[in-house]
Order: sequence, then structure tokens, then C-alpha cells
Amino acid sequence: MSLVGQEGGDGGEPATALSSRERALAFVRRFAAGDVDGLALLLAEDVRVVGPQLDVASRADYLAALQADPPRPAAARALSVTGDGDTVAVFWEYEKPERAVTVAQLFRFRGARIAEMHLVFDTGTPA
Repeated sequence: MSLVGQEGGDGGEPATALSSRERALAFVRRFAAGDVDGLALLLAEDVRVVGPQLDVASRADYLAALQADPPRPAAARALSVTGDGDTVAVFWEYEKPERAVTVAQLFRFRGARIAEMHLVFDTGTPA
């Protein structure tokens, strides 16, 4: 299932009428588009982000990391989306020109904002 053109709203503040599933997919779309400013709108100020290359506990720190090494715009394809209330897991393909990267992302929401993200992907470097 493609993620192109499926985001509702005007791209501004996250709409509280959107489900947690829709907000998680909005994050994936904006990340794959390289839209760091758009990502900021989805994050709680005290968001916790844990992944293979990052462990931060604020929106400012996460955005600074993205500004230093911005996501390259590429296609994104959802493989699976599951959720229960304020927790959503998204498995997706980040289709970079050099290779596709399978990403597993667990989102926890507080209201309309992402409060916690756990990210797993192949970094492409041997252990």
C-alpha cells in the first residue's frame, strides 16, 4: 500500500480528529518526503526517540539530529500498520535510490502528538 496522497488536513497542526494510525502514517509520509518542519508539528515537546543511531528525549534534540542529517526524500510503502488506542506499529519500506530499507516503528501518542517512538532498521553496516 502506497503512502502517497493519503494524508488528510492542510499540513498544519495535527488534527485531533485523526486517528493514531493516521497520525503515524502522516509521520512516515513526512519523514520520507524529507519534511522536517512538518515532522515538528507531530511531536510532543518531550518526545522520546530511540533507534539504532539515536536516543533523545526532546523534540528539539530530535529535530537538531534531523537537521544535521536530514532524511533524503524517497518513496515510502507501508507493509503493515497495527494499533490499539494510542499505540501504533508501522512496518514500511523506505525506498532510497541505492536500496530499500525496511523500517519498523512503534509510536505512542499523547493526545494528538507523538510522545514516544522506537525505531528499528538495518543500518547497512556489519556488526
